[in-house]
Amino acid sequence: MLKPVRSVGTIIEASSATEFTALWDRDAEWNRRLEMIAASRSFLHLSTLYVEWDEIGREVLSELLKAQQRGVATILLIDRFGQRLGGTLMSRTDRARLRDKLNELRKAGGQVVMYSPKHVIDRYVGCGHHIKIQLSDAGEAIFGSSNLSRSSFKEWNEFSVALRGPIVDVLTRNFNELLGSSIPANPLLPSKQALLSQNIPMDYWSYNPTEDPCRWGAFHRRQTNPLTAMLADKIRHAQHTIRLTSFYYKPARVIVEALKEATSRGVKVDIFHSNASSLNTPLPWLAAATGYATLVRQGANIYENQHGEHSKIILIDNEWTAFGSYNFEDAADSRWAEAMLMTEDPAILAVIRAIFQGLDADPDNNLVTADEVNQWPLLQRVSTNLIRPIKGWF
Repeated sequence: MLKPVRSVGTIIEASSATEFTALWDRDAEWNRRLEMIAASRSFLHLSTLYVEWDEIGREVLSELLKAQQRGVATILLIDRFGQRLGGTLMSRTDRARLRDKLNELRKAGGQVVMYSPKHVIDRYVGCGHHIKIQLSDAGEAIFGSSNLSRSSFKEWNEFSVALRGPIVDVLTRNFNELLGSSIPANPLLPSKQALLSQNIPMDYWSYNPTEDPCRWGAFHRRQTNPLTAMLADKIRHAQHTIRLTSFYYKPARVIVEALKEATSRGVKVDIFHSNASSLNTPLPWLAAATGYATLVRQGANIYENQHGEHSKIILIDNEWTAFGSYNFEDAADSRWAEAMLMTEDPAILAVIRAIFQGLDADPDNNLVTADEVNQWPLLQRVSTNLIRPIKGWF
């Protein structure tokens, strides 16, 4: 039985859902988000890494403004560093238009909160929050990997879920902790009755490393990230298969070692992540590529998605799964607040297995081979070697 843990920056709690809807299809998630905003009558809370000034960002901000104007208390929580990073994708004119739209929402009475870590070092080295939650008075929550950008809804693979039941209260508390102030007590409306009564057990793990009040911030955390440690432990105890998705696979050392130990026992490992062209800079891919040779030697299968893999899912032995915001990278371990839902529910496992079967069949997923790595051009080999000592910062 999972014991609830509540300490600074940490939520570990057993909960359940009465309704669960997988939102792998991009249009399905987008429509669900807009429908939730349109149907809200009392409050609408939404957290994201960043908002891009494109057709996705413009539409969601327009809908939030409409909600606020009809009396809905809206809160939009954006990571300050993430928005600055996302701003590099936009022109100066578009950044100005986005600021104007956010100010319009503020003037209408909406809260636009820019999340920033408490520690001065953390604020300057790219720490922040990476948790994506959307909540409304109708008693539903959307939780997953998507940002408010065209990339998330028109290009990359993403995975989010719509939930009802006790788990919504847990997500609400996590949102509240990120916000840093008490959300007004808006009672959730009762969920609509499902045709069949459901009680889907799931565990929620969330950790915010920036709440560790250590002297040197991200350069020397005193606390071990319990979310990273839990994932490493699950990998270490895998018996047959480990399948995972991540934006770029460049994980913390404890996960690297756990995966190495698993492959040494003959566990089949499949890693699905993005190729070099998924962003407007190759640096994150180069940081991931520093580990290719070792992974291939260990027998792991690495697949690069040609249009971008931004979901965060892990499936172990077809019997346990976790999904949410945690990328398998150093930033998720030591710099960003992250959260994952875990379950052994057979119906959800079937959904996750089907997603991986789809990835297996997707012609956009290219297997990285030993021959390919050995034949990298000189510039590529030099670049990966140069970035290796600092790969954790990309």
